[in-house]
Amino acid sequence: MNNKKLSNKNIFSYAIGDFYGGGAFFIIGALFLVFLTDVGGLKSTYAGIIILVGKIWDAVTDPTMGYISDHTKSKHGRRRIYFLVGIIPIMISFALLWVNVNTPSQVLKFIYYLVTYLLFNTVFTMVMVPYNSMPAEMTDDYKERSKLISIRMVFSQFGALLGAVLPLTIINSFQDKGTGFLIMGVMFGIMYACPWYFVFKGTSERQCSIEDRNSKGMMAELKDLFKEFASTYKNKSLKIHLTMYVCAYVAMDIFNALLIYYLRNYLGKESFYQVILGVLVIVEMGTLYFVAKECSKTGNAATYRRHSIIWVIGIILLGLATPNTPVGFLIALAAIVGIGLSGDVMVPYNMLAFVVDADELISMRRREGTYAGMMTFLRKLAQAFALFLVGVGLDLVGYQSGGVIKQTTSAITGIRIMFCIIPVLLISYGFYTSFKFKIDPKNHKILMEEINRLKEGGKKETVEAKTKEVCEDITGISYEKLWSVNG
Repeated sequence: MNNKKLSNKNIFSYAIGDFYGGGAFFIIGALFLVFLTDVGGLKSTYAGIIILVGKIWDAVTDPTMGYISDHTKSKHGRRRIYFLVGIIPIMISFALLWVNVNTPSQVLKFIYYLVTYLLFNTVFTMVMVPYNSMPAEMTDDYKERSKLISIRMVFSQFGALLGAVLPLTIINSFQDKGTGFLIMGVMFGIMYACPWYFVFKGTSERQCSIEDRNSKGMMAELKDLFKEFASTYKNKSLKIHLTMYVCAYVAMDIFNALLIYYLRNYLGKESFYQVILGVLVIVEMGTLYFVAKECSKTGNAATYRRHSIIWVIGIILLGLATPNTPVGFLIALAAIVGIGLSGDVMVPYNMLAFVVDADELISMRRREGTYAGMMTFLRKLAQAFALFLVGVGLDLVGYQSGGVIKQTTSAITGIRIMFCIIPVLLISYGFYTSFKFKIDPKNHKILMEEINRLKEGGKKETVEAKTKEVCEDITGISYEKLWSVNG
């Protein structure tokens, strides 16, 4: 059992990597759709299709990368090697997204943005799947993992903060918006690439033996891959975790994507976009410390529920605002949304390492890479689904692309409905599902003690009744079927 105390160097070296994870996704979620429709001139539905097709590609690359990461052999470990390899591709792939293709052909534009979006997602997967596996590699201790994830989320939210306040400042400093977006993409591409050298140097992996695997041919390997991927769904805690995760992140992506449309077309306050979004992200960052404390004290699910309630209150009040609502009040509402977001954004990432522990009790294996691959895939699929719905929804309500100044009444009403009602419904379902998640600090201690007892040769027949009950609640599997190579 790896219960070593992590040094500040270990913690911060790991955490800085999510400056890219949080920042890049925030900028794409907030600005990529409006870039495609209002600068690139693509129809909203075409823009949504690009993002959706990209995630279908991820259906292959994400679990594949998890499998590859679990089976990689290198002198730098099975995870860390990808942090080094990814530095240059991160920079290039992000910058290419923001090139304004100067052609009247919708087909050529569609092809270019689809190819560059596929490239970006492939690079993101190559780096972030191993990265998401690292907390379970670095320590088994509940509090150390919570500390690691909480500091990671600070960097993630710092990336999001820069993504909220800096891009439009760069873009608006150029008369030509296309040039502004490109310069922004290059600058952020460089900023996202550089930290990965420090992630590589400052992290470590557990010693893990990897079986020699003879090549069985591509189809056989793919079959094994998806069999491995599908086997994780035996884990009850995983299914609950993923539902909470997807609900929170789809709600966040829809909110972020529509905020600029909502401020511009309904409230008439686009000039305050950076201030409102900046306050939201600052508050979100500022409350992460307290979220980490909540998780350690009361558990992930209870923390998720409390912040869901706050988030829903903020969205409803923001949705009821009018063009005459004072900007100060809008900023206060953004702060409320930020408090809610901080819990619902951090908790799912904090849960992952503990869900992997439950899988070890089921399968006798450490499959951090496979689980991280699934989580990364679903994160991107959630954003794709959200932005696709927004793109199609904008077309359905009559939104006119190409930077049209005045939208129709039906388009503005449609934006208001999508901005408020859909996120509230998603958050509410995540709230309901969280009651089924049973891994809190007390139960996690029991789980880990049982895993260690079985590792040391303990017999299933001698398990204590309380331990048996907890293990079955967490995994959703009868105790007799746990700790099995067929798990």
